[in-house]
Amino acid sequence: AGIDLGQPWGRFGELRFGLAALRVRARPTLVAASLASDLTPIVDTEVGLRLAAVIDQLNFASFPTRGYRVVSELAFGENRSAGRFQRLEASVLGAKSFGAHTVSLYGLVQGASTREASRFGRFDLGGFQQLSGYRDGELTGNYVLFGRVAWYLKLPYAPTIARAFFVGASAEIGNAWATREDFREGSLRTGMSVFFGADSGLGPLYLALTHAPRGRSRVVLFLGRP
Repeated sequence: AGIDLGQPWGRFGELRFGLAALRVRARPTLVAASLASDLTPIVDTEVGLRLAAVIDQLNFASFPTRGYRVVSELAFGENRSAGRFQRLEASVLGAKSFGAHTVSLYGLVQGASTREASRFGRFDLGGFQQLSGYRDGELTGNYVLFGRVAWYLKLPYAPTIARAFFVGASAEIGNAWATREDFREGSLRTGMSVFFGADSGLGPLYLALTHAPRGRSRVVLFLGRP
């Protein structure tokens, strides 16, 4: 739950400042044999302030063909189990077209600094185009580094149920770590996808085949922006 005060920058973006409160409850489902007797749910709460800025110059929210979008957020406050925390999140998305073909680049950096080790990771990766081939939220940690390059082709049809149809592919790399010291170049994981997409009235809709060398292959039906 949260409340913000915001100021738009005309057609350029927005700036906002606010108060947020969070309560998380997680129950372990798979543990080491030595800990099998301890399946006590983990409950955590935090309260803090956040400052966020958005610069959005994409021509479309879904399947953009040109422009860029930058999102950043700084948060700080008090966590019941980990004490004081500071978090920084920043992402950049850019798109450029060459005729009917579009190439987009996306990068994400997230970091959570706490006085003590958190009982569970604050951020996660996994799912369609967020390390395709891994389950949603399969990789968790207090530090995330992620990058994605995607290509898509606008099909020459005029659908009545969507703005346009697309076919495309993506390649992704990244991981999540508990601490900064855990980061190593060899610990990065990769994922990839090929997809058919539609920019529908309900949002972007994808039918995709995903794969990760250290994950698995699967068929995905996904509604929403990755």
